[in-house]
Amino acid sequence: MSADLPHEHSDTEQPLAPQQIDAFWSDFSSQLSELEALDGHEFVERANEVLQQYAPGLSLELEGKLKEAGSKLVISAHGNTTQFENAQAMVRKAPHFENYSVQAFRSRALGSNFGMRMDGFELACSDVRVGYFNAGGITGLKLSFEKSIAPDMIEQAQHMTFIMLDHVLGEWDFSVRVGPVEFVDKAADDVQGTALLSDFPPIFDAFIRKQLGRSYEFPQEDTDRWISLEVRAHGAAEDSPPDILTFHDGANAVATRADLSHFLEWRMRFSSQQELDGVRDAQDALDEQLSSQQRGILAFSRIEDMRSRVATYYVEDPAHATQLAQQLAQQNAPGLEEQLSVIFDPSWNEYLSLYAAVHRNDRQPEDLVS
Repeated sequence: MSADLPHEHSDTEQPLAPQQIDAFWSDFSSQLSELEALDGHEFVERANEVLQQYAPGLSLELEGKLKEAGSKLVISAHGNTTQFENAQAMVRKAPHFENYSVQAFRSRALGSNFGMRMDGFELACSDVRVGYFNAGGITGLKLSFEKSIAPDMIEQAQHMTFIMLDHVLGEWDFSVRVGPVEFVDKAADDVQGTALLSDFPPIFDAFIRKQLGRSYEFPQEDTDRWISLEVRAHGAAEDSPPDILTFHDGANAVATRADLSHFLEWRMRFSSQQELDGVRDAQDALDEQLSSQQRGILAFSRIEDMRSRVATYYVEDPAHATQLAQQLAQQNAPGLEEQLSVIFDPSWNEYLSLYAAVHRNDRQPEDLVS
């Protein structure tokens, strides 16, 4: 039986304006002394009343104790990835506080062996078994219950399991680094392995590192890997030239890094080999400058119809990357038509969808269809 993930939302959220963010932090800072006179629960309630005036899709939580060094103010999006960009923007513009650091997204619970009670029904992490597998470069989960659940309580037990997963893995990992989630009637046997939810966090981390290849460190030149493929579009004439896809397989090492959440697409048109060389020089130079500062990385490039070259990047700061691209275009390919576009893609969907196709065992690279 399948269940919809609570952290998947299709509605597009409006980015917060810088003025909204500045206004919140100004308002919050001016009230901080008054808020700190309350207990922790009241502090969070009142702080969120202030936040809701400026960013109703976000919430503020306290990790630690009031007025205690090392405590954290956490800006959470409740797992709604369409609000993650706003959460990160809110943290980037946060002022310095004497006793608090400010971070985006809830941390993992300190202990993963806990339970919860809702409407008289109790469920513990040790009551949930997690089967995990590689779902095309992202972690898929198959969940089952270790204890008998009455039929009329199944839906509630599933809802509670999602809440516990969010606490056990943390908001970013569960929302971004977990893909398909399915409830099954008994422990799954068609998976990489299984574990009780109470034991799952270190197993999850090891699976991402060893099986999915995510060191979260930029690839080194001597170990980096690129793959070139011929790509044929659906409906293309048999005698038409295929597109040439150059896929940066080594970029998988940093896929889903929180500081590389924006997908930048840079398309430039050319009409001669000389112009193509200039386009390639400009787009490769952007990768070199971004990666040298670990502010971005080239994901893949594609020559389409021998008329345009598209290069795609995951970047830290889209405004900086866009400005740099325009400068490099002027230096290497002046006067050519270009298009730059940016989307927020924290799950690296644009990259991992290609990664899954490139690494699909039952399909030869030259037959790849887009």
